[in-house]
Amino acid sequence: MTSGAKAMFIRLIGLFQVQDADGRDHTPRGAKARALLALLCRTPGHCRPRRWLESRLWSDRGQEQASGSLRQALTELRKSLGPLAVHLHSDRDSVALTEVTTDIDRDPVAARMALAGGREFLEGNDVIDAAFCAWLTEERQRLARQLGGATLAEQVPGRSQPFTLRIGALPEGIGADMARDLAQAVARLAAEHLLRDGVAAFGSPAALLPDGLDLEIEGAWSQDRAHLKVRLVAQSDRKTIWSQRLIATRPSAEEGQGAASALIFETTDAPIM
Repeated sequence: MTSGAKAMFIRLIGLFQVQDADGRDHTPRGAKARALLALLCRTPGHCRPRRWLESRLWSDRGQEQASGSLRQALTELRKSLGPLAVHLHSDRDSVALTEVTTDIDRDPVAARMALAGGREFLEGNDVIDAAFCAWLTEERQRLARQLGGATLAEQVPGRSQPFTLRIGALPEGIGADMARDLAQAVARLAAEHLLRDGVAAFGSPAALLPDGLDLEIEGAWSQDRAHLKVRLVAQSDRKTIWSQRLIATRPSAEEGQGAASALIFETTDAPIM
């Protein structure tokens, strides 16, 4: 890592953010400065020629004017990044980022769940440029394929099959709000399995859901972490068709500010005994 430099983290799904290793915010205000970072983050090697960047962000301007706008955006970026500016490199031909991590790279499972929960890649982006809008549309489609985010209609053609998820006993101390958030998160995990892995294994979602499903959860607290065992059980024969371990963690007061969920979820591949 660059000597004396703090690692740079960029959140691309949902609210765009740039943070250092201590969680301090270095997000640029300008929409095109943020878009410039996103273009580089989603490029293998994180490097693009200046002309390529200009053609995506200032496609309606002449080359001289576009070049000047790119220089202004880079100046804004360096001011916003502060000590993180050591990760932004530019010369007469290209612009690059080094030693940068994104939410998509760090935790693809959480990124997929965020998309499934209705968040978007570069959410609220307000860059008005036809070339950038075309790139954004293509990148959202590419990201959906990368994370397995095909739509319900794409994965399960034909008439939908109804089913019910029932939540059993929860660890002592979980209130209504936490139970609701837990139910929403586990339901997304279960739906993901049914729509992708389940269809592949059983050939048809109807084969999985003849009478309905029970979602069974059991677990216990260990300090501030709830260790949960989750099973999806067919009501017809009580056969377990999916199981997973979850660790639910109460966020700190600082982490909870503005958080979308009352719990942080980690998943493992360990089988449930």
